[in-house]
Formats: sequence, C-alpha cells, structure tokens
Amino acid sequence: MLSAPPPHNETQRLARLRQFGVLDTLPQEAFDHITALASAICETPIALISLVDHDRQWFKSRVGLETQQTSRELAFCAHAILEPDRVMVVEDATRDTRFHDNPLVASSPDIRFYAGAPIVTKEGFALGTVCVIDRRSRTLGEAKCKALQSLAKLVLSLLEHQQEHQEVMTRTALESARESEIQTALTAAGLDLLSFVDSDYVYRYVNRCYLEYWNKAAEDIVGRRVSDLVGDTVFATVVKPHLDEALRGQEVSYEASISFPGRGTRSVEVTYLPVRNSAGKVSGVVVRAHDIHALHLREDRLKATIEALEHKTLEQQRFIHIVSHDLKEPINTIGNFASLLTEDRNVQASTQTRRYLDFVLQGSQRIKMLLDDLVELLVLDRHVVNMTAVNMDDVVSFVHDDLQAALQQSGGLLNVGALPSVRGDATLLRILLQNLVSNALKFCPKDRTPIVTIEGRVQGEKAYLSVSDNGIGIPEDQADRIFDMFTRLNNKRDFAGSGLGLSICRRIADLHQGKIRVRSRLGEGSSFELELPLVQPETQLITET
Repeated sequence: MLSAPPPHNETQRLARLRQFGVLDTLPQEAFDHITALASAICETPIALISLVDHDRQWFKSRVGLETQQTSRELAFCAHAILEPDRVMVVEDATRDTRFHDNPLVASSPDIRFYAGAPIVTKEGFALGTVCVIDRRSRTLGEAKCKALQSLAKLVLSLLEHQQEHQEVMTRTALESARESEIQTALTAAGLDLLSFVDSDYVYRYVNRCYLEYWNKAAEDIVGRRVSDLVGDTVFATVVKPHLDEALRGQEVSYEASISFPGRGTRSVEVTYLPVRNSAGKVSGVVVRAHDIHALHLREDRLKATIEALEHKTLEQQRFIHIVSHDLKEPINTIGNFASLLTEDRNVQASTQTRRYLDFVLQGSQRIKMLLDDLVELLVLDRHVVNMTAVNMDDVVSFVHDDLQAALQQSGGLLNVGALPSVRGDATLLRILLQNLVSNALKFCPKDRTPIVTIEGRVQGEKAYLSVSDNGIGIPEDQADRIFDMFTRLNNKRDFAGSGLGLSICRRIADLHQGKIRVRSRLGEGSSFELELPLVQPETQLITET
C-alpha cells in the first residue's frame, strides 16, 4: 500500500480548508442532495463528499457508507487531490499498486472501483473530492467524469456561500454588539454627561444625566442638530472644530466652563471619542462631559491648606530656632552660675544651700536634655528621607564610635552579629540605633555590666535588626506605651532622660515605612526589633560618613 504524499502547498491548503469552518459540522440537506445525485449519475452504491484533513478524510455527506471518517493514509481521495485538474479513476483497485493491499480493498467496504473529482478553490487548493465507489470493477465515461467535476464545483459554491453568509452574520453581530456597547456605555455612564453625535452633527443619543444638566426632555435633543442646543456662535467657534477633529479620527479633550440651565455654571472636562463602523470609517462621535467643578473647589481648598501648612512650617522653624537658641542660652546661664556657686567656699559650708544648688544643676541639665531631644523630634518632621542602600555594619561602627565615652563610663560591651543591608536613610538609622544602644547602657542595674547585642536577619523582602540588652526590663503592661512622647517608667533621679528617645525611634521607623516593637522581661532585659525594607542585591551600597 502506498500512502499519498502531501501536496506541495499542504500548509496553505489546510489553512484554507479550516477557513470554511465545515469540518465536523452537522449533516446538511444541500450536500446530501449532491451525493445522492452523484450516486444516481454514476450508478454506484457509494458516493461521498470527502474533505482531506491533516491526518484523516472526513465526510461532509455520504451515501451507502456508515463510517464518518477514515485515516488519511488509507484514503483514495488523498491521492486524488494531488492532481486537482482531473478526475482520478481507479477501475480495479486490486490491480493498482497503490491500493491492492489497502485494508479498504481487502476488507469492508471492499472497494474495487473509485472515481474522485477534486474540490478546488479559486486559489488552486484541493480541499477534497466528490467521489463515487463500487464494489465491482468498472469504467466511467467522460460525460459522467464531467458531471462529477460539476458536482465538485457545486460543493465549492455551497462552501463559499456558507462562508460569505457566516461573515455577514459575524459583521452584523459585531455591529450590533458595537451599537449595544455604545448604548450600554452611554446608559451606564453615571454622573457623566454622554451623547452620540453623527457625522451630520445630529444628536442620536443622550443619557439621563445629559438631560438633567440641560433641563430638557429627550425629544428636545435627539434628532436635532448640536447648534440647536448650544447656539450657532458657540457651535461654530467651540464645538464644531473639536467635532470635526474627532470625525477625522482623533480623540479630543479639553476643559471648559459651561452654563447649564439645570445646574448653573460648571467646570467640565469634555472628551470627543470617534466611533468607527465595520468598514473602519468614523460614523460619529461619543461626547463625554465629566463634571470637575467639585474637584476644582477641592483643589482650591487644598491649595489654601498647603499655604496654611507652609505658614505653620515657617512658624515651626521659628519655634525650633527659639528652642535651640533662645531657651538654651538662659538654661546654660543658670547651669554655669550654679556650678560657680558650688565652688564658692561660703556655699560649701552650708549643706542645705549646696543641696538646693544640686537641684538647680540637675534641673538645668534635664531641661537642656529635653530641649535637645525636642529639637531632634521636630527636625524629623521636616526631614526629607533619602532612601538608599545602607550598609548597616558601617552604621553600627559609627554608633560605636559615637557612644565610646558612654561605653567606657558604664563598662558596657557592644556585641555585633552579621547585619543585612537595608534600604533607608543612613543618618536617621544612625540616630535610631544611638538611642536604642544609649538606652540599653543607661537602663541597667548599677551592679551589672551592660551587655548590648545587635543582630540581623532576613525574611522575604524584609530585613530585621534587633538591639537586645540585659537591663532592668519593662513591665508587660507598659510595653505598648513606651513609644509615646514624654513617657517615663522610672524615677528621673535614678535614670536621666527626657522620655522622647523611643518616640524618636518610632518616628524614624515610620519614615521608613517600617515598624519597631519590643519584647521584654522585667529585671532580665529587653529586645527592640526594627523592621526595614531589604536592599536589592544589585543596588550599590552607601553609608553615612
């Protein structure tokens, strides 16, 4: 058995076959009439309209054969389409080297005679055949061969007609869907004024909002020209130029102030959207007017708010200047004179006087510390965060240098583990860690050596830094309020401080879109954990100097 090779244009042939959309469709009476006619003309018990697919031949119509399809390698029609211009006739399949051992010859349906006229498109693609089959050997005259060719042309005409009909139906459905979409879009527009204007500047549709703004009924607008509504002058100078541009296929947008009979003068954003028909020609314009009057009012209020904030910022800067300069000067004067008095021999002789002077010195130092922290907190509110890749090992090194005196005075130890690089502001992170380490050294029992440990870990796209100590710890019921401003949990005589250090830490964490939290056991120590965005591996690291 010799299987037929594919035609030289097989890829294009199959593509054209599938364009007809006929494969695996239901039986149709018109095609069944053709096979019945072929069977009657050629006087054969079997007649088929066979379409040769990639790996099968499928029968659009059949007479005298039960099966719907056969393998292409067995198909006589696969050979017939190799010569599109003639009818292939096999008078005795048992004597033909191509078919003598074909299963369709050796067994059911016991083919002996075959004649097939190719169904050929205008492009020259043979899609299949109109063929007749007999179980006995025979011949087929020229007249009957021409009749088969005529029936094959008729099959092609039916296929082309069906395709054209389907394309028309599809175009009609698309146009209907497009019109439906326009109607739906216009109807569902909500608060926007929407209308459809055709190429003759005539309203064909307006939505309810449009009618409310213009205080009109639909019959007063639909079917009338745009100039009838807006006036000839406005139409000629404002509306028509934009409509003409949209009718040329360009989307147009602009802002305008329009006096609406139903709403008064409103600021609107007007958009002209070209609408094309199935041929691609602009058939009209959807006009959308979005009321932005309230938006403009909010913008005006926002502008006034921004101006007020700018004024408050100037006042805040002035206040910071007063705090950092004008208030510090008298505090320093009080402290300096109190120190001089303590060195006076007459004062040293009086225990009570010296005690009062100690109160003055301690009070002035606390006020100075409070002013320093308050200025730092206020400055944070106007600090522009410079988010970069930060090497935390370098930042901790700087913190260690900054607190060298405090470490020596307390005898404390600072242990540093492996730290991930983060995205953040190196200056602010240095301030944050200074506060946490300084607190760890400060809030430690007098009979205990302060040990502070800084460690890091990575989880997902976040970096976590922890600062742990062996200090006095925090009561469990107070852990939530220690980040509040001016919160102190200990006697100021035992532990100095303003109560702002942890507030500054939380503010810095917020500026990084991060979080800071604490875990603590009273009498055993605390661990503060800072969550920060993790730096990407390819980002160049920088550190504060």
